[in-house]
Amino acid sequence: MPLAPVVSPQAKQIIQNAFRSLDKAINPADSRNFANTTLRDVRLAAIQLEEQLATRRSLRNMKRLEPLFKGLENYARSVEVLCNGTPYLAWIWAPITLVLRLASDYIEAFEKIINAYSRIAESLKRFEFLSEAFASDKEFQQTLAVYYADILEFHQHAYKALSRNSWKILFITSWGRLQRRFDHTLENMKRHESLIDKEANARNIFEAQKMRQEIREWRDGDLERIERFEKNEAGKQYHSIVSWLKVNDSEQQLIFDALHSEGQSHLGTCTWAQRNKKVQLFLQAKPVNQVVWLQGVPGSGKSVLTTELITFAESAGYCTLRFLCSSLNRSNTYDQILKYFLLQLLHKDSELISHVYGESVLGKSLPSNTILERLFHKILMSISISGDRNDYIWVFIDGLNECDAKTQTRVVNLVNFMISNPTRSRGALCKIFISSRASEILSKQLRRKETLSLTEEKSSLSQAIRQYTSQRLQSLAARLSQLGMTTAEIGEIENSITRKSDGMFLYARLILDYLASNIFLRGSQVISAVNELPDKLSDFYQKILSQILSHLNPQSVNHIKTMFGWIAFARRPLKRVEFLSAMAFSAGDYSVTTAAPEFILEACNTLVEERSDTTLSFIHNSVQEFLESSASSLRITEMPAIEEQGIATIACLISGLQTFSQAFDQRIRIVQVAKGLHALQIYGIEYWTDYLLRFMELERLPGSSSKLFDLAIELSERLERLTGRTFNSAGPNTLPLDPRLELLRPYPIIETQVKVAIHQRSIKHLEGQSKELMKALETGDNEGDRTGQGLEALLSSYQKTIIFLLAQEEHPGLSPQELEKFKVHFRTSAYTCRLRPCPRATLGFESKRAWLEHTTAHIRQWACPVVECQYPPFFSDKALQNHVKVHHNNVTRRRPIRRVGTLIKTGDPRTFCQQISPKISQKAGGDLDTWRRDLNTPLVDDSLADSSVFDYGQLFEKGDEVVFKPKPVGNERVEWLLGIVGEVIVQGKSQDYLVYDVCGVEFATVTDNMIPIPEDGTVLPPLESGKVVLALYPGTTGFFKAKVMHMLFGGMVQVRFVDGVSPGELQCVSRRHVFEFRA
Repeated sequence: MPLAPVVSPQAKQIIQNAFRSLDKAINPADSRNFANTTLRDVRLAAIQLEEQLATRRSLRNMKRLEPLFKGLENYARSVEVLCNGTPYLAWIWAPITLVLRLASDYIEAFEKIINAYSRIAESLKRFEFLSEAFASDKEFQQTLAVYYADILEFHQHAYKALSRNSWKILFITSWGRLQRRFDHTLENMKRHESLIDKEANARNIFEAQKMRQEIREWRDGDLERIERFEKNEAGKQYHSIVSWLKVNDSEQQLIFDALHSEGQSHLGTCTWAQRNKKVQLFLQAKPVNQVVWLQGVPGSGKSVLTTELITFAESAGYCTLRFLCSSLNRSNTYDQILKYFLLQLLHKDSELISHVYGESVLGKSLPSNTILERLFHKILMSISISGDRNDYIWVFIDGLNECDAKTQTRVVNLVNFMISNPTRSRGALCKIFISSRASEILSKQLRRKETLSLTEEKSSLSQAIRQYTSQRLQSLAARLSQLGMTTAEIGEIENSITRKSDGMFLYARLILDYLASNIFLRGSQVISAVNELPDKLSDFYQKILSQILSHLNPQSVNHIKTMFGWIAFARRPLKRVEFLSAMAFSAGDYSVTTAAPEFILEACNTLVEERSDTTLSFIHNSVQEFLESSASSLRITEMPAIEEQGIATIACLISGLQTFSQAFDQRIRIVQVAKGLHALQIYGIEYWTDYLLRFMELERLPGSSSKLFDLAIELSERLERLTGRTFNSAGPNTLPLDPRLELLRPYPIIETQVKVAIHQRSIKHLEGQSKELMKALETGDNEGDRTGQGLEALLSSYQKTIIFLLAQEEHPGLSPQELEKFKVHFRTSAYTCRLRPCPRATLGFESKRAWLEHTTAHIRQWACPVVECQYPPFFSDKALQNHVKVHHNNVTRRRPIRRVGTLIKTGDPRTFCQQISPKISQKAGGDLDTWRRDLNTPLVDDSLADSSVFDYGQLFEKGDEVVFKPKPVGNERVEWLLGIVGEVIVQGKSQDYLVYDVCGVEFATVTDNMIPIPEDGTVLPPLESGKVVLALYPGTTGFFKAKVMHMLFGGMVQVRFVDGVSPGELQCVSRRHVFEFRA
């Protein structure tokens, strides 16, 4: 009896690692029969699958798999020696059945997977001749093991792509990423073919060994290259998404860091919450305590406590989303919350980035609430989370009471959606932690949720405040010891502060700050001071305010009021240098030559603090509430603050026009910029129109003596002299403008310049500069000039001066310390976005290249419609057409039925009108851009009427969007299609119609075979579960019979299709595209 061949340990290890990796990736329920699956079972399963496809009229040529099966059979005989005594062998072919079954629901995916498997077959042919001759050769065994690893790696990539939630929606946009991975695997197998030939020849052992090493190095290097490419590509696409959303993704991090720093400065003060039973149940990966509402009074430490819970969850490997509301950032709106949640989800699953980029950025849909809700719904259903708790997402929302009533209601509706049954059954299970004060709306809508009231946790809070007080008093130990205070007396102070705080960390902080900032001669004075402090927070604020104002003259008091007004009502938080510039111009004097001195900030540092990004804010939002209340002796209100800040911004702009004119002394200009006099320029250019329009809105009939209007007229006259009327009348009138501009009609010169300013910061103006921007980006022109007119030219001149100063090591009139300080504060001010709503208009970039990449991301781009094409998007339709002619002239383009995904990269039926030629568009008489926008679905209102909004007997007009059935030719079976009315043909009392489908093909039809699609914003009734309907199949332009399962969040309906592309399948469809069934 012959001895068994000796097995290579290295080869066995390679196989074992590959097996474990695939075993971990596949759901145990999917792989439980793999060990007993034979190659014959896989062949039979392929035949059965082909029969199923035939019944669905989707027959594919499955014979293409036969070479793969034969190759695997030969390969199995070779590798069997390495798999003896293990379940490894069957895993070579068993996953094929699973992968094909998953892909069969989507023909495009099925085709690509079949083609990829066919390519694997080509690499397996030579095993028919080599299986017996070299089975015992250790070097040959290592090559066999690499093949095994490659095949299993292919299975793994395919399974991951096809098994994730909503994979069909993501497949088209993620195929490029998969293709690179597949190509790497197949290339690795191809390179090993040459190695096998050399080993089989056995005439040059040294050359074969050298080649093996080269292949290993290539494999590692190519994987690294792919990963680096994908990381860079995902990074670029992510930044484009951020630009599309127009959010500052660092803003939330700054808030979080500030709160986290506060918690970390006083360790142990939040640990009681982690021991709380309700919190413990919330943090468990179980469907209990799905929503917890942390409720407390102002200053009770809710935000710091929430931040510490987030830190604990993230350090423990939880998948978290967070939004921290803050009255300082003016971004506590519903759309901002959705945007930040979307960005965080993309961070969790980078494979979703390409889908969102293709559908939203390249699709150029506006980030409306409807679009954001739909996108959030889709991503939440599709996300794949790594880690031990891969079915759960913990969501933290802090300070919800800071939002307006409408936003609070919408966020609670969002919370209810995230914990709803459809989300739990198809996507991740969400657990929500809301931290806020009690409000009427929240108390009503969250009354049935688990509530953790800090009022009921007084004992735990008191212990935490005592710990906080003890730590703060330790920092004053040197002072207290000099006053001769005993441990008992310090303990008495600790008890008094804890008692007075009554569960409010803020109050304890204010007392301790008060003790640290006042002078005491004896220990008894400290104790008395604590005991005499008022018990109410508002009274304490008044005591602090009185202390600030007590020795100031009336002019100084007005300065303090102005400072408070800027912090409370500025359009965004001001940085220290901007604040000092604003104070210099607040009186409206544009001839000032220096910024306000820094020491003025010390006057109110007990109520104002500087954050890590140098922006100024109140120590707590309750400070602003107090200052706006009647209890304040220095009451601030919005109207005077708006006028004063408007005066300051316009005065700063007039000063800038003088300073940056050619006649002004360049040396003085540079010194003024370096010392911060013009630091308000970027803010002023961005917001001066806002101040003016808001003032008009509040004042309605401003008097002729208004200083704000005097300055606005002077600025407008200066701009008119610089730009002339020609520019003023060109462009802005074509832009949708603020309706408040009507209030400026009595002031035509101001109205004109405001329109120009709005236009200069619009997307239309930015797109007009696309050629110059793209040329600068392609040529790497980092020194090119940015020109413009009026305020655009002012901003350009100001930023060129900043660029000049940032490059200097020294300069006359400036000390080294002043120059270094300038660089610290202005390093991101040289390159700012010119698009008004973009947060990067404030927080700019340190290089022109980064600015160009960001700016061009705002501009409309055209993606190549060929799915496999890896070319980046184009910045004009003409450039795309040239690309298609050169590179895809021979690509066969099927006419879809009706599946849009074969023509449009996003696979989104809303964009199918892009395929209609301009000539057809003109014939149809419709604006295709408007048609695309009208396809955005509104939210379903709970108060909808029960009656149907559809009248199937109505007459139609040119340009109407409809569902239609073409007139059949002979016995031809016709389907309901999406189209647009192109022509109305009147025949006596009846009317016929010519309707265009997705390809611009013309069809004749009649009124009875047409259904109107309701306009965007139409109130649509909810649909009962079980109702039979006619619904648009996602990714196609065909309407098919379906049954309603659920009404979903975001204006979507979950239906099960009875007919169509994949009968029996659950899909989510826009409510606008679901109608009463008609045969």
